[in-house]
Amino acid sequence: METTGVLMAERPTKAPLNYEALRDVIDLSLWAGQLLLQHGAESARIEESVHRLGTGLGADWLDVLVSPNVIAVTTTSGQEFRTKIRRVVSIGVNMAIIHEINQIVRQVSSGDLDRIQVRARLQRLDRLRHHHKRWLVVGMVGAACAAFSRLNGGDWPVFAVVFLASAIAMFVRQELGRRYFNHLLIVIVTAFTAGILASAAQVFNLTPQPQIALASAVLLLVPGVHLINAADDLIKGHLVTGLIRGITGALISMGIAVGLALALRLAGISALATLPVVRPTETVAIIGFITQDAIWAALAASGFAVLFNVPGRMLPICALAAALGHALRTALLLGGMDVEVATLGGALVMGLIGEIFAQRWHIPALVITVSAAVTMVPGIFAFRTMMGILEIALGDTRLLVDTLAVVSLNVIKTSLILGAIALGIALPGLIVGREKPVV
Repeated sequence: METTGVLMAERPTKAPLNYEALRDVIDLSLWAGQLLLQHGAESARIEESVHRLGTGLGADWLDVLVSPNVIAVTTTSGQEFRTKIRRVVSIGVNMAIIHEINQIVRQVSSGDLDRIQVRARLQRLDRLRHHHKRWLVVGMVGAACAAFSRLNGGDWPVFAVVFLASAIAMFVRQELGRRYFNHLLIVIVTAFTAGILASAAQVFNLTPQPQIALASAVLLLVPGVHLINAADDLIKGHLVTGLIRGITGALISMGIAVGLALALRLAGISALATLPVVRPTETVAIIGFITQDAIWAALAASGFAVLFNVPGRMLPICALAAALGHALRTALLLGGMDVEVATLGGALVMGLIGEIFAQRWHIPALVITVSAAVTMVPGIFAFRTMMGILEIALGDTRLLVDTLAVVSLNVIKTSLILGAIALGIALPGLIVGREKPVV
């Protein structure tokens, strides 16, 4: 668990709240924190939002503890204090919820909302539907995965196969979710669906690049938010929550690997081949390649932004951040930079754009940066790690040493790239929004 360690250097003196009022404040603060934790906020934002909401509603101070599935808050006012905990069940990523709670906290801090109005707003958020229509989500997720296939060097037949496979898989995922199936089972079945449909590219010899179709079709399941938040929490000192989120991301990746492995076995495909590396050498070709990279990255980020329920007016900014950041990353890779350094450069651009618009629109930078940064999440490395683990468990023991070496390399690559993404998108906010810790 972690304690709130930002916010205010001195505790203010306020008129004390009575017992019932203080109980209402802690209930509202916990409710807001629960929604944030359920819908993908990082630990530092949860702590800050809960603290600011409680003190804005009249409490003298709030001490906040955040763990992966529990929030505990102690609220004080005069001689009264209340301590409560709330168990939190993870639901998914919903940036609209995070944005709305940020607005509530801002309005409470400025004195524009009282406890009755905050309760009404939180009740409305509990009933909030997805901003985007279900079929738009299906189509945009299909387009996002298809865009990933182009980023990976796929041709147009691959694009078409991936679009259909991932869109249908997204529909299956929605249907399973509506019926409250276990989350990990949903991941496995969705990955199996995407894999078996994408394997048509190789079974029917539709393209010479079937491995790109297979790898790209399952990217709708990439645990990008879990992994980015895990690295962000670890960087900011929220070790327990960061580790658990990282383990959750690893479990999702394992589920994807299991579903994809089952699909490959059923389709009679022996393994997921290595993706080709495309490196143009002519100046005109390089400019065209980087431009196309920016376009496909923007489309991929837009698809994930729709999936994450980013409000409509912010979608173009998500696309812009992804286009510029991913294009810089590609340019640095073409210039001979290591992938970790290139990823850090691209993530810094995304973080800077997110922070600029966060300051201008008074929104969490996370709403913009996460969708953009997902385009750089090393899903292929993570999936290959899990596929390698499956090979160790089920494969030829004579290849154990070689497989272990490949798995270890992929683990290191995945960790370094995730760290670069988290550091890059967080650094502008850490510089601009630094605050004196409470002691």
